[in-house]
Amino acid sequence: MAMNRKWVALLILALFVLAAAVFGYFRWRHAQWHIETEDAYVKGDIYSVASRIPGTLKTLEARENEAVKAGQTIATIDPRDYDAAVIKAEAKVNEATADCAVKEANIAQAKAQVAAAKSQLQLAAQDLDRIKALYERQSIPKQKYDQAVAGQAVASAQLTAAEKAVSYGTAGLEVSRKKTETAKAQLDQAQLQRSYCTIVAPATGIVSRKMSEAGQVVAAGQPLCAVVPLDLKEIWVEANFKETQLTNIRPGQKVTLTADIDKGKEYTGVVDSISAGTGAAFSLLPPENATGNWVKVVQRLPVKIRIDPTTDPEHRLRVGLSVQVAVDTRSK
Repeated sequence: MAMNRKWVALLILALFVLAAAVFGYFRWRHAQWHIETEDAYVKGDIYSVASRIPGTLKTLEARENEAVKAGQTIATIDPRDYDAAVIKAEAKVNEATADCAVKEANIAQAKAQVAAAKSQLQLAAQDLDRIKALYERQSIPKQKYDQAVAGQAVASAQLTAAEKAVSYGTAGLEVSRKKTETAKAQLDQAQLQRSYCTIVAPATGIVSRKMSEAGQVVAAGQPLCAVVPLDLKEIWVEANFKETQLTNIRPGQKVTLTADIDKGKEYTGVVDSISAGTGAAFSLLPPENATGNWVKVVQRLPVKIRIDPTTDPEHRLRVGLSVQVAVDTRSK
């Protein structure tokens, strides 16, 4: 009986050792296929909402952690100064347009005077020809001939003056048209500045980091708040793998993600790209390795992971959260 118990105990121990060996083998194989790291964080685009013009905040409708849609009004600037600028610019446009109309009328009048002067010159030339023939036959006194010559000269001078008036009026009209174009450009600029009085959300997301209140005087470019889109097309995971782990990691491989915010839930994604340099290479003060006391330190390389858009419909993943990443290197 004692021998049977001994063999049963040995059998149980052998089965336990075998199970542990099988479990250890599969864990080892899993570790060979799946490259893991905990140095990974959710990244995303953060849109800073700022005023493009100086002024007083009339309203600030956005609230902290409130969901907004792209194009939704977040704040408004007091528009009275900009409305006055638009009215002033419109008056300048009307004034320049009226000046163009006056100059066009003057040119038309000058052209009519040119036509009349041409007729007068033609008539004076005909009269001179007739009087000259009579004078040569001594049928009229020289005084009549001198008057005809003077009349032709006067008509010629009047034609020249009328033509110069047309040229002067045309040049003035061009100047007035340039002034009109400038006035219209100033009106467009004033209207554009007026449109900036309404500040809208640049993207669909969550309002964060609210830094202003209604009634506050803001400067151009001063941030009012930030909008963080949580659509999985707008956020991604940046995992920092050791250089010794990157041997078999390639873009397109499947990735499993877990986050502390949802224990037990797995998110999926794929490797999008591998950074061109380590974090140290892009730091403000990169380390100087050409020293006598150099010690090799394993570097980490950022890997961008694109999250599956269907894996987080409730938008639980937020920018800045830490996640655990496992890349399946068997996938292509």
